[in-house]
Amino acid sequence: MQSRVLMTLCGAFCALVWLPVSAPAQQHPADPQAATPPAAHRSALEGYRAFRDEKPLSWREANDEVGRVGGHLGLFGGKHAGHGNTKPEKPLTAGEKK
Repeated sequence: MQSRVLMTLCGAFCALVWLPVSAPAQQHPADPQAATPPAAHRSALEGYRAFRDEKPLSWREANDEVGRVGGHLGLFGGKHAGHGNTKPEKPLTAGEKK
């Protein structure tokens, strides 16, 4: 039974390998007369939108905005990059992992 299945699979494989492939004939890449597809160019700047500078606030408006939010750290919700931690971390001793 196994040999019959194996022979069938081998026969099918051989038939597929020896079937003529219907791919078009390939032209040699070094042939200067070979037909090539037309060159297509897509700009790297395709879809680029120019930067529009916002109208800057007057210094009074900017100063009032910073005062309204509670100072320069108020712009970041009172915390900025870990500054202002009131409780220092306990130093690690030898062999201790964080």
